[in-house]
Amino acid sequence: MYRLVYNIPNGIIIKVAIQFESKGKPVERGRPRTFDEEKALDTALAVFWRKGYQGASLAELTQAMGISKPSLYAAFGNKEQIYLAALKRYREQQLFKHARALAAEPDLKTALRRFLRSVATMLTSPELPGGCMVVTTAVACDTAALPSRVIAAIGETVNQSSFGLLRERLEVELIRRHLPQGTKIEQLADHFTIVMSGMAVVSKLGVSKQRLFDTIEHALCVIPER
Repeated sequence: MYRLVYNIPNGIIIKVAIQFESKGKPVERGRPRTFDEEKALDTALAVFWRKGYQGASLAELTQAMGISKPSLYAAFGNKEQIYLAALKRYREQQLFKHARALAAEPDLKTALRRFLRSVATMLTSPELPGGCMVVTTAVACDTAALPSRVIAAIGETVNQSSFGLLRERLEVELIRRHLPQGTKIEQLADHFTIVMSGMAVVSKLGVSKQRLFDTIEHALCVIPER
């Protein structure tokens, strides 16, 4: 579990807990493994990030990871279990950085700008597969065809790593009266979540980081100046 602490002026402190479920691994049997399991999982993560859940075949996964199907099953289980492990790693390696950016800045508009720019930087980084792993899976197929545990894990990721964090921060700002009374917090959190989803899609088409930064400035117009 991660805990983010907003230490905001006027004596208001809010703690946000982000808890990701850890799935147990199958019991290891037979000969010791001859490959780096962490490196193999990072490779699987990159494949799922580029292709989504349905777009990544077992043949492609095993080839990229440099292991056989029996070794893959022994180490990670089936394709669904591999995806869930890769998604958990994605949250730990990438999404928590955005959460820290949101929590670190006391001014709401500046915090949102840092948060959204952190997301845009990840989406367009030449060192990463591009776009968002969650959005790629969601838009690449009929989500109804996905395994129920994959759908649940994607929903959990969105709720805890973007929408949930935004809602928590906006609720604090409403209490501090830095947002107009009557502001519909969930709709405002939806606004920024949908902006991020759109950025994830267009970044896969080659839209530059600067254009995403410009879009973020327009999105922030809904937040009143202090």
